[in-house]
Amino acid sequence: MKILVLGGSGFLSGRFAEHAIAAGHQLICVTRGQKPLHPAVGQHLLLAREAIPDTLPDTLSYELVVDFIGMNSLQLQQSVRLARHCRRLIMISSDYVYHPAYRTLYLRENEARFSDLPDYGGAKRQAEEVVLQAQQAEQLQAIILRPPHIYGPGSWPGTIPKHGRRATLLQEMRSGQPLQLLGGGLGLIQPIHVDDLARILVALLDNPAAYGQAYTACGPDLLSHLDYYRTISELIGEPLRVIPYCPDGPAPDVNAYVGGHRCYDRSKLSQLLADFRYTPFRQGMAEWVKVLDQAS
Repeated sequence: MKILVLGGSGFLSGRFAEHAIAAGHQLICVTRGQKPLHPAVGQHLLLAREAIPDTLPDTLSYELVVDFIGMNSLQLQQSVRLARHCRRLIMISSDYVYHPAYRTLYLRENEARFSDLPDYGGAKRQAEEVVLQAQQAEQLQAIILRPPHIYGPGSWPGTIPKHGRRATLLQEMRSGQPLQLLGGGLGLIQPIHVDDLARILVALLDNPAAYGQAYTACGPDLLSHLDYYRTISELIGEPLRVIPYCPDGPAPDVNAYVGGHRCYDRSKLSQLLADFRYTPFRQGMAEWVKVLDQAS
C-alpha cells in the first residue's frame, strides 16, 4: 500500500515508518526536515504543515493518509481534504479526549464523555469531530486511535508531573534523589510500548473491519505510576524513594487528565486483533533502560 504520512520522523511516527516499510508498504512522508527519516522512505516532502497544498492529491498517488501530527480541527480539515481521493484516513488521537471528570474504571469507547476543555484534550476531540463528520457525510472511512502513555526508545522515561519524560530521571534515581510523585503515584495507567502501537497501526492499515471505528490503544498491563517508577528502580538496582506530591488546589504542572486514573476496557481492539502479541511492561521497560544506559 502507498501511504501519505503526515509526520514520519517522530517518536511514534518514526517507529511506524520502520514497521510499515518492513511489512512492504511504500511511504510518502511530510515533515519539516528537522529529524532524519528511515532511509527506505520512498518520498520525502519537506514542508511545514501549513504549507501543504490542497492540490497535493492531484499530483501524488496514495491509498491512505495517516496523520500523526494533527492537533486541532483546522489541521484535520486539511487531512480530510488530502484524503478526498483515497477516501481513507487514520488519525492518531489521544486518551486525553476522554473528559477527565467522567472517567469510570475500565472505560469503554461507547460509554465515554468527551473533553470540551480549552486545552490539548479538548482540541484533539474537536479534531476527531471533523473526521467523524466527514465519515458521516460518506466522504471517507476513518480509524481513530487513542493511545494513553506511550513508552520506549525515542522518548524519555516518566509519567507524571515533576518526573514526567525527563532525560535525567535514571541519573536522579541512581543518585538517591527522592521522587515527588503526584498523589504518591497511586493513579492507574496502561502504558503501551511504542513498537506495539506502531505494529497495531500496521495491522489496521488494510483491515476493512477497522475503518469507521475509534479505538483506545493501551498496553496489556494495568499498573500505578508508583509501579512504573518502582519497576525502573528495580531494573537499575537502586531503592525507590518517594515523597507524595499533593498540591493544595490547582497547580501549574498538574493538568486535569493526569490527576486521575487512565484505565480502559481493552476488548474492542483485542477482538479485532485477537492474535496480537503485546510487550509485557517489565520486559519493555528493561529493554528501554538498557538502551538509555547505552546512550548515556
